[in-house]
Amino acid sequence: MSTDPLNNPVYARFGVTPLINAGGTHTTHGGSMMSAEVREAMNLASESYVNLVELKRATGDFVAEVTGADSGLICSGAAGGLVLATAAVITGTDSKKIAQLPDTTGLKNEILTQHNNPAGYMKCHEYAGAEIKLSGDGNGASAIQFANSITEKTAGILYTFAYGPPRAGLSIKEVVEIANDNDVPVIVDGAAMLPPKSNLTRYINDGADLVTFSGGKYIGGPQSAGLLAGRKDLIEAALLNSGPEMAVGRPSKVGREEMIGMATALQLFIESDDDVRMAAMRAQAEHIHDQLKDNSKVTVSVEHDYLQYHVPNCVIKFKNGSTEADRVWKELHKGNPRIYIARIDGGLAANMVNVTAGQENVVAERLVQAIGE
Repeated sequence: MSTDPLNNPVYARFGVTPLINAGGTHTTHGGSMMSAEVREAMNLASESYVNLVELKRATGDFVAEVTGADSGLICSGAAGGLVLATAAVITGTDSKKIAQLPDTTGLKNEILTQHNNPAGYMKCHEYAGAEIKLSGDGNGASAIQFANSITEKTAGILYTFAYGPPRAGLSIKEVVEIANDNDVPVIVDGAAMLPPKSNLTRYINDGADLVTFSGGKYIGGPQSAGLLAGRKDLIEAALLNSGPEMAVGRPSKVGREEMIGMATALQLFIESDDDVRMAAMRAQAEHIHDQLKDNSKVTVSVEHDYLQYHVPNCVIKFKNGSTEADRVWKELHKGNPRIYIARIDGGLAANMVNVTAGQENVVAERLVQAIGE
């Protein structure tokens, strides 16, 4: 194990320089840091062979217990969860339909969502052979519009939760009501919606049939793992569409080490104290804020609203706008030590979720240097 994460020999071998992650749990820069307990559990898992499907079912039972769902599955990240959820609502447990994917000729293959649903990950549904159908306009859809958009080709309905202010249009509960009236399952993409911890059960309680979360973000599991929870029949269909079966989800298989690591991280997560963790992150964000608050080139604030900022962030707005923010971002990312910080409109946001104790001092110092007086 490396004692200095910024001088890690396994990366040095390939000429890749580690960095301080003050940008959040973005996939582009590694998700989150697994704890020693998770790494040890993965090491132990690698020492034994098991029947992979037996392990999938057993760890899936734990996912169900934690989320309040009928059943669960550890999948290859939330994106993998979307692929499997889509395949599940198209094929059910029909072996011929499973073998047919991603060819959906003659099958229900439309995933319906409101026009203003975040579009970034809709490609995941297409990987399983689905077509995306949009209802309404940039302000969402009315109940009548949405109900009228359901046809004999509608396999499932998508509702995506994402960072940012609440969207116009139908709420998840309103969508669920329409879906239930038409016997169409609802898929919730909650990839990055932890914290708060209560979201683990919220969407199932709201009536979603399938919910997926990233496992490698705030939960602290392997970056390539995630959670899928929901109706027993649909989770069974998702399992049959996943590896080690020769199905559309085979390329997104999850190894035994990742399953054990994900289950261990989930256990630690539900036992953790959110208030203690948030207080520590707020103190770090406030330290950066205090080092920058008198700088005439920027305005700074500490933000934490569970909407755009799910954990405490030091938000830095540049009076000269995005051009100056981009310059500072590049200087931080290329400097020594390298620092990754999140870009926002007209500024930067130092997200504390992956900033280890003491690193906030380095982030503040580098920001002061890069911004200048």
